[in-house]
Amino acid sequence: MKSLIILLFIATYYVPFKTNHNSYVQMYIKQVPVLAYHNIYKYPAHENLLFISEKKFALQMKALYYSGFHSILPSDLAAYYNGKADLPLKPVIISFDDSHVEQYTLAAPILKRYGFKAVFFVMTVTVDKKGFLTTGHIQQLAQQGHIIGAHTWDHPNLSHQQPNQRRRQLHSPKKTLEAITGKRVDCLAYPFGAWDAKLLDEIHNAGYIIAFQLSGKTSNSHPLLTIRRIMVNGAWFPKNLLQQMELDF
Repeated sequence: MKSLIILLFIATYYVPFKTNHNSYVQMYIKQVPVLAYHNIYKYPAHENLLFISEKKFALQMKALYYSGFHSILPSDLAAYYNGKADLPLKPVIISFDDSHVEQYTLAAPILKRYGFKAVFFVMTVTVDKKGFLTTGHIQQLAQQGHIIGAHTWDHPNLSHQQPNQRRRQLHSPKKTLEAITGKRVDCLAYPFGAWDAKLLDEIHNAGYIIAFQLSGKTSNSHPLLTIRRIMVNGAWFPKNLLQQMELDF
């Protein structure tokens, strides 16, 4: 039994990372919980993996705060993986996909209430469209200390596209968001959480240093480009969220 416990501990904390000498070494580092949210409404018709009410989101953020969690940013996680920084005792990354305007009007004030920062992954095809983040929203989120990341141009499954199609999905959004924020954009969220091994060098060459999937297996060769997330179920009460974070990370 003791040997089994040790093996489970190693499996939970083992992540390979790349050294400055372009080779991979084996380190035992903690996987950080990363939460993914999508639609936040005052009164959604349903609460599930894609929809959460403003009230339930506020309760979840309150639970994180009073449980001692500290929000960190993708750059903090990258520095930690590369052995260049330490993390707080209970770190968490809070992320939002798909650029819905309520992420600014409803979620951002709740994040501010608890001193949390987040990363907002933007589909650039939706910028300034009705119901989605505007250029001004994106600028203000960046000025408030949140991170703006890319979520491609129009949300395709990148693993199903040809290289010339992927270039448009990777390079154009990065340039657009950098022009809007005046800041470097070097993090990406894969649409549908979908990736495959042939994509990873392209992601790196496009200038991204960290990329987020969903709950799939992490790449041994590119761990920072396959960071795991969990989609938060809008039906979860705070205790359910905390339990799921403990199970998954």
